[in-house]
Amino acid sequence: MDYHVALKAAGGLLALALFVPLLAGVWRDGGVGQSFATWLLWAALDTTATITLWQQHGNYPLVLGFAIGGILMALALLYKGRFGWRRFDTGILLLVLLCQAVWWQGGPKLGTIAATLGVCVAGIPGFLELWRQPNRHLGHIWAWYALANGLAFWGGTGMTVAERFAPGVFVVQSLLMVAAAWRRPPENVACAAKQTH
Repeated sequence: MDYHVALKAAGGLLALALFVPLLAGVWRDGGVGQSFATWLLWAALDTTATITLWQQHGNYPLVLGFAIGGILMALALLYKGRFGWRRFDTGILLLVLLCQAVWWQGGPKLGTIAATLGVCVAGIPGFLELWRQPNRHLGHIWAWYALANGLAFWGGTGMTVAERFAPGVFVVQSLLMVAAAWRRPPENVACAAKQTH
């Protein structure tokens, strides 16, 4: 097996495996704080990226892992009755529709760029939440995502949109999430946390 193929497969399998603790959490706590709609829309962005990369015969196993994981999360949350619609979901829906329009009008290469950037934009609220309330445990999970994305990046066979754009952008996004999660909380937040324990 070619090492590029092995790295792409490893990145995709690791991305999918990282959904196991998320799914276990949904079963354990009923999906509190999560939404079927949000995960379904994220899965739609990842599915768009997967199809556009597949159309280009590109590096799609990583985003396929994200798409399958997102669909499984959406189904688990639907089963647990966590259907809700927030303003945030309306924003993601608009991103999905914009990505679809870019793909249909501009072709798979532009569709890949739009869907990849859409996933990152949809992750901004999570980044801001981690920035406000750093969480080392979540930082560890994001570090594993950075590894999965890095494996997929190095599995690419060339510096092209089809081979390295999505995993490269996702590496940067994951490392930013790690930095936010592992940063030292502001003094007033740390003091308030100590007073509550």
